[in-house]
Amino acid sequence: MSVAALRILVDNRSALPELDFEHGWSVWVDMGPDGAWLWDTGQTGLFLDNAAALGIDPLSARGVALSHGHYDHAGGLPTLLDRGFAGQVVAHPGVLALRYSRRGPSVYRSAGLGDGRLAAGIPGLLATEDVRELAPGLTFVAGIARRPGFSTATANLFHDTAGHTPDTVVDDACLLIHGPKGPVALLGCCHSGLANTLLHLRARLGVETVDAVIGGLHLGGASEAALAETRDVLLAFKVKRLFAGHCTGETGMAYLQKHLSGETAATGCGMVLVP
Repeated sequence: MSVAALRILVDNRSALPELDFEHGWSVWVDMGPDGAWLWDTGQTGLFLDNAAALGIDPLSARGVALSHGHYDHAGGLPTLLDRGFAGQVVAHPGVLALRYSRRGPSVYRSAGLGDGRLAAGIPGLLATEDVRELAPGLTFVAGIARRPGFSTATANLFHDTAGHTPDTVVDDACLLIHGPKGPVALLGCCHSGLANTLLHLRARLGVETVDAVIGGLHLGGASEAALAETRDVLLAFKVKRLFAGHCTGETGMAYLQKHLSGETAATGCGMVLVP
């Protein structure tokens, strides 16, 4: 196991003035001698531009792992494939589902890869419904169980434009990194809810404490109960470091910074995080 560093390629804000940003998420996971993996690809090909500015070549990645099939996490994949990427792509088999976001009483916007942009499928796809080791110390975790009583972030998401079939984002996944200071949970949008995600890591992989949580917590517009639940599970798993970004939202970030005593910081394009 040798986790060198994580470098954020795409986020909703930038930590470096020379890097652009967008509503999206992409992280370069450098595993040292074991190569690197790309976690999500943002909304567009911006992650490639930012990577180039940072001296990173995404085409050299051992593979791509997708947190789920929404446009802001997997939208850049077609561009990467067009550039000649021929490595593995690890994702839940539901990643190519048709999906829509309801933006008004009768307004639905396409929100996923199933809209035809990857009509021929994903070359090299390793469909994974449960757990897959990507490298020593790096594990892809899908099939996150939704436990009764815990919040999720799936409101106004559907598989149709009539609002008849809710999209529960069954393809929601995370990465577990075994860092030198302890386990690190690298999230996408955390549609399953952080409590469900960390409890699943405990039930499936025996994780009792987590050193760091990194990624989107989908707390924009969250209820007070959902915010408190997120705080409580961070405390229960003794999380020492929280680096939240993308869909966490300003209100969610401010709440967590107020109620947590450990390191709590907002992420941004270009930020380097050492597990």
